Amino acid sequence: MTTIVPVPRRWSVAMGVTTGTAIVAMAIMFAVDATHINVLGWVLAVVMLLACGLSWMILAPIGCARYRRFRTVVAAPVVVIVGLGSVWFGVPEKVGWWLSAGSMTAAAQRCQSSEGGWFGVIRTIGVRPADGGCQVAIDSLAIVGGFAYFPPGTEPPDHGGAGYEPVYTPYDGNWYRFAVSMHEHP
Repeated sequence: MTTIVPVPRRWSVAMGVTTGTAIVAMAIMFAVDATHINVLGWVLAVVMLLACGLSWMILAPIGCARYRRFRTVVAAPVVVIVGLGSVWFGVPEKVGWWLSAGSMTAAAQRCQSSEGGWFGVIRTIGVRPADGGCQVAIDSLAIVGGFAYFPPGTEPPDHGGAGYEPVYTPYDGNWYRFAVSMHEHP
């Protein structure tokens, strides 16, 4: 008969901090993906997940073998798997778009050149008329990507993949994603 050793407080706290940090990292990933905030948020989340993984690899075998805390040990991996799965399937972006589509459409219908700002939960860096529609840039490096709105009954032009011209792909109704190729195609 095996005896179960009482769980020391330091192990419980360490595992709780590990799981809590995994939850915070997943929340950061969700927020970055939904709002299109700076890519540094992704870096922070990945560093946090690496620290969680290292901590978990030390604490999990001890918790399973010595303290028989299987449910506690599995909590952090479940949080990470569910979080990464939601990001993989685009759930944060869909939620962000759902929360922002109304204000983005209103701004695009006015389409006055501006420095950008927040539309719903999506952070933009610029709004400008272009190609008969309105481009809402979200790329923080330069105006090379984002969303584009074209009024009902119109479609974006096809620039044939020419360099320094936007390429539009359908997104939602009258909305398109656009990206600008930063080089000439042969």
